[in-house]
Parts: sequence; C-alpha cells; structure tokens
Amino acid sequence: MNDVGSTPSARFRMTAIISERSECSLNSELPHPTSEDIPALGNLMLASYLGTPNEADAGQTATSATAEIRRVFDGEYGKLILEASFVVRDGNKPVATALVTSWQGEPLLAYVFTAPSHTGRGLARSLIGASMNALAVQGHGRLNLAVTEDNPRAWKLYESIGFQRFITA
Repeated sequence: MNDVGSTPSARFRMTAIISERSECSLNSELPHPTSEDIPALGNLMLASYLGTPNEADAGQTATSATAEIRRVFDGEYGKLILEASFVVRDGNKPVATALVTSWQGEPLLAYVFTAPSHTGRGLARSLIGASMNALAVQGHGRLNLAVTEDNPRAWKLYESIGFQRFITA
C-alpha cells in the first residue's frame, strides 16, 4: 500500500458491531462505485491524502493512486463488496467514497476518503453508516478497519461511530 522508499505508519485495527443498525434511507440515494470511476477515485484519493499521515498510501502521483484503487477493485485486499461500497458525487465528479472488501471472511472498510473541498460535511460518517447498514442487511455482524496511529482525526471519527480498538487476548 506504499510506494517504494516510503515509511509506512503504524496502524491498529478497529471493529464495530453492526447487527443492530437501523435502516438508512441514504443507501438508496448513494450510487455504488464502478470500474469506470477508478481514475477519478485515484485522483480523489491523491487529493484527499495529500499532507495527511496516510499520504504514502496514495503514492506521489495520480497514476500510483489510481493503481491502488484498481488493486481494491481487483480484489488484492479481498473481494470488493460492491453493495456496501458507495460514492458521493458533485455533478459527475466523485467527492467521497467508502470501499468495503471481504478480508479473511469479514467486511473490511478498505478505504474512506473525502475531497478536501468537501470535508467537514459529514460525508465520511454518512458513507460509513450507509456501508454498515448495507452490511447489516446482508447479515454481517461487524465491520473492521485499520487506522494509522498518527491520524487521530480518523480514529476519533471511527470511535464516534462506534468502532473500538480490537484487542487480542
């Protein structure tokens, strides 16, 4: 998930129970990403991660970020759960997305990011909620993610949604 020569940041796992989520009308309003969205999502990822602790995940170019998104679609991080992955558009342009995969038999929030011009509007929170509701309808009981330790903005958002740090015994 990183370019050669970059130093990956430490991450920890979080998980949220989703079996009792309420029905969300937002799901029906949000489209699912398509393979045609991959280049635009790569550009979005690059812009979203610039200057953040996750910057290395996108790489340094639109080409590297697009390649990362293509890996998600191609199943490198588990099969993409399209029914639980969503995109928010401003016109035809994606401005936020949540990509959920099946990793080791459980749903994984592989990526969620928002265009800098659209941050602070609750899009990530809404996307994650829509993903959790879609997963609950499919019978999944929890959603996992990995978050960078150096990104308190992200892990505080996840905690506010109900994610907890996964502690192994």
